[in-house]
Amino acid sequence: MSEFESVKNYEFPEQEDEVRNQSTIRNIAIFVAGASIGAGVALLLAPVTGEDIRYALRRGYRRTLKGIGRRTQDFRDRAEDLLEHAQDLREHAGDIRERGAKLLRFAGRR
Repeated sequence: MSEFESVKNYEFPEQEDEVRNQSTIRNIAIFVAGASIGAGVALLLAPVTGEDIRYALRRGYRRTLKGIGRRTQDFRDRAEDLLEHAQDLREHAGDIRERGAKLLRFAGRR
């Protein structure tokens, strides 16, 4: 095998990763551009006035924020419950440790 053939068959993994990353970025950019163009065309062809669209967007935004607020509060409540449960378990473990120490002392006396 000549020196040229061995160099020709050499793979460059760094370049392959870079090409793959660029391809992924390009695909994402094309998707975002297509979605934006589609949204713009939909707004232009929509049988609804701009004011109605803005109202619907504000309403959807408010509903989303309320939903996030409720879920956040649910998450906080659950976290508090878990924290209380963990504290109870820690206290219970302390009680078990003390009982175990007493049993060992008692067994050592026999």
